[in-house]
Amino acid sequence: MTHYKTDPKQEGQGQSDAYDHIIKYTGLFGGVQGLTALITIVRTKLVSLLLGPTGFGINESFNRTLNLVKSTTDLGIPFSAVKNVSEHREEKAYGPLVESILVTRTWALITAVAGMFLCIVLSQLFSYWAFKGDRGYTLSFLLLSPVVAFSAINGGETAILKGAGMLRQLAKSQLINVIAALCISVPLYWRFRLLGLVPSLVLVSFASMLVTCRYSFKAFPYRVKPFSGKTLAKGFSMIRLGIFFTIAAFFGSGALSIIGNYLMKYGNAEITGIYSAGYLLISYLGMFVFSAMESDFFPRLSAVNRDSLKVGELVNRQAEVAVLLISPMIVGFIVFLSLIVSLLLTPKFADAVPMARLAVIGLVFKSITHPLSYISLAKGDSKTFMLQEVLYDLIFVTSVILFFNMGGVTMTGLALTVSAFADLLIVGAITRVRYGIRLKRRALTVFSVQLPIILASWILFTYAEGWWRWIAGIALFAVSTVYSLYYLKKDTAFIRNVSDRIKRKLNR
Repeated sequence: MTHYKTDPKQEGQGQSDAYDHIIKYTGLFGGVQGLTALITIVRTKLVSLLLGPTGFGINESFNRTLNLVKSTTDLGIPFSAVKNVSEHREEKAYGPLVESILVTRTWALITAVAGMFLCIVLSQLFSYWAFKGDRGYTLSFLLLSPVVAFSAINGGETAILKGAGMLRQLAKSQLINVIAALCISVPLYWRFRLLGLVPSLVLVSFASMLVTCRYSFKAFPYRVKPFSGKTLAKGFSMIRLGIFFTIAAFFGSGALSIIGNYLMKYGNAEITGIYSAGYLLISYLGMFVFSAMESDFFPRLSAVNRDSLKVGELVNRQAEVAVLLISPMIVGFIVFLSLIVSLLLTPKFADAVPMARLAVIGLVFKSITHPLSYISLAKGDSKTFMLQEVLYDLIFVTSVILFFNMGGVTMTGLALTVSAFADLLIVGAITRVRYGIRLKRRALTVFSVQLPIILASWILFTYAEGWWRWIAGIALFAVSTVYSLYYLKKDTAFIRNVSDRIKRKLNR
């Protein structure tokens, strides 16, 4: 019998739901994202120098289209499988756990083959759609078809690591993957420039799959039964849950593609590249906090999804900690964004600064929305989840197009923040009415304190001039940080222990 190791606190009942657990694993995955960001700084800087905004725009068009195919054909397995595996892990039943992994891998293999086949068949259509009627990229999409298959298998194995509580292995694989992406893509861009885009995407996807499989195969040897009716039938519940997630993901990827194509059509590749760069910067910042929600919070929420009281406690704690952690990051991002862009990109991307400063405000709304939105998935209520996602996508597309026409690429940042605020109102209302779960006073308090600080920093760096705005901006960053640390130290042993260790070292 093959044994696997989960993280100790992941198995505990009382401790696993405490603030310390959230801080620990947010720190783990946030730390991985921090190292990832440092590595990505080098990669993005080199890529921006080698490819420029036009190369960024083409690369994003490839990625958006591939993501659309992947999200359409993977049947939501990367999410629905986490729920199935985590429920069996919570029951501590090894046999059913292994069986759920067999089912996950079998369906992941089927979706991998189907997705690659679809990309091959529709390669000409994808070229026409993604590049304003240009069929010249048909061969590129044909060669990119294995990316869909590699990603489907990688998604299934990642779901297994999450559901089985193998979070440290997952964190290691994520870090290795970004290092591999750097080592693979930069030499190809250096040697072949734009011609290196396609082989880079294929090789990076393949390497990512191999790394993830190394950890999951070690714990659970690879077995699939694609021709077993019994095995396929056992996955129907997982697939039913995933189908609605797939529809929601399809709308999400479709929304991104519509925006990208609209900017390409009514702007140009440079505008698309600037928007993509600003969006990418915001995404990286959100990953510091939100990556832990998907990797740790969602499996834990799925394991207790039948207990509404525990669900409410988990969601409120997660939202509270998320706001406290991300708020100082947002303020720091607004204050130091011009320096960040000069490090990450080139002066050609200077127009991304005002856009990103507006867009980053939306992350404080998302820090509350994310925990609430996972409730429907954890409970298997995929119809509600799909409704939430589709409503957001409609608002997102409408807002970006409307604000772009009003004020160009800078105003798309405001569109992202407006969309995030609207999403919070919608998800909050649905969660309260359907599940009887609402945000408690503690979470609302930290939100109401941090939001004005964030808005003040944006106003300062949008309308003020001179050296004194830097002093005021750093002061606002300090206030936000001190407030978050005070609140976290008061309620978590983890922060107190770290603080005490630092004091002991300083007093030596």
